[in-house]
Amino acid sequence: MNVLKTEKLQVGMKLGENIYREDQLVISEKVPLTTRHIEMIKRLDIEQVKIVTDRPVVPIRQPKYEEKYKASVDHFKEICHSVTIGNLDIYEEVKTCMDPLIAELEQNPEMALKLWQVHTADYYTYEHSVKVCMLSILLAKWMNKPLVIQHEIGKAGLLHDIGKCNIPNEILNKPDMLTEEEFGVMKTHSTLGYVLLSQSRVLSKDIVKGILHHHERFDGSGYPARLQGKDIPEFARIVSVVDVFDAMTSNRVYREKMNPFRVLDIMKDGSKGALDPEISNFFIERVKNSYIGEQVLLNNGDIAIVDSIHSDKLDRPVLKVNDEILDLDKRLDIEIKSLII
Repeated sequence: MNVLKTEKLQVGMKLGENIYREDQLVISEKVPLTTRHIEMIKRLDIEQVKIVTDRPVVPIRQPKYEEKYKASVDHFKEICHSVTIGNLDIYEEVKTCMDPLIAELEQNPEMALKLWQVHTADYYTYEHSVKVCMLSILLAKWMNKPLVIQHEIGKAGLLHDIGKCNIPNEILNKPDMLTEEEFGVMKTHSTLGYVLLSQSRVLSKDIVKGILHHHERFDGSGYPARLQGKDIPEFARIVSVVDVFDAMTSNRVYREKMNPFRVLDIMKDGSKGALDPEISNFFIERVKNSYIGEQVLLNNGDIAIVDSIHSDKLDRPVLKVNDEILDLDKRLDIEIKSLII
């Protein structure tokens, strides 16, 4: 049994005590914590709780890159506000937003893959754009693109959803499934972004075309122009891959995020026809290899190290727990809840 501060709680840890609200039991002991449980404990102003574990809880430090990331999210929110009120002279603001992230990526390239479990409340649209920016730069770097092109692709990633600044909030933040009419309005965001930024003299045509076409699909089923295959600009094909990855690994008002191993498996099986297969498969393989050797928290409270990953079952990797091999493909009751960063 360990006592842990509330801000250090992670999904999957087990409570060592009951949690009450006005004498009413709200969370039972030994229940694996979910995101909602942790948020409830914080709202109850409980400073620390007892956690069941067979070994000392590993203290989780907040890496410096989290601070830079959250500052960039705040900065990008200001950029969106500028666009909303008609100020399109945002080049320097974009550069200021991106420069700390680029510097951090130079020192720690794969930290972008760990941000799926870092979030700031109610900032999905802004966070998503910053994460897509970082992942786009990382993917372009892996593809051996020149440094200037990496940064251009990053700008396309940062600004890919800028058109959502002009989508009504009741549609943008609706917790339920959109109606056909509402989805039609939502789909205009890529065209809105293009119209806004095509007037800029400092953003390249590759960037604005990447923004316009990031929802095109390789099989021609996307929007707004139903382009297919290599007719889709490369910037858009790159951004669309990381856009899908980040959207599925992020919390949404209508569902909880999925761990990246599960998302990679879905992308491998479910993105055929939607994403550029060459870029998508390359991204999946590089991300898969990047997670080998990382520490993960399991839904039973154990901490494990990723030893290897099955090529046909990316969501059921082989782990090491206290030097013992644990193949998740043979233990379907155990799930990865989070990375330990």
